[in-house]
Amino acid sequence: MPRIVRTAYRYERPPRCWHLMALGLCAMIVVTSAALGADSTFDGVYIGKRVLTKGSDPTCPDAGTVSVTLRGEALTFTNSRLLSISIGFKPQPNGSFSQISAGGGGAFVSIKGHIVGDAIEADVADSVCEHHWHVVRTAPPS
Repeated sequence: MPRIVRTAYRYERPPRCWHLMALGLCAMIVVTSAALGADSTFDGVYIGKRVLTKGSDPTCPDAGTVSVTLRGEALTFTNSRLLSISIGFKPQPNGSFSQISAGGGGAFVSIKGHIVGDAIEADVADSVCEHHWHVVRTAPPS
């Protein structure tokens, strides 16, 4: 005859201090994620000039105006060739950055530079041209 074994476990509520420790851990996670999240220090609208540094294609203008909007982890720019192009943007705390964004059909935008005060100095390349940007913050993001 088979033997039936029955085991019963009794749930015991953890001591009250566990609730406080869990609350403290949650608070630490929130503070840490906020510290590691997007820094809004650089957010704003920047407008300035771009100057051709490399490229002889007829679609590469020698100079022109460029507008840049930084918001969180996104950089959106518009110039005479490209309208409202958004790329991921994660500047270092000192304002330096280097990003490459690849699109369909082999298109890409590479941007490398730094933010000092209210100005961005950057070297920007796409599949045809390379430009240097000097843009100045004109307004905080709306």
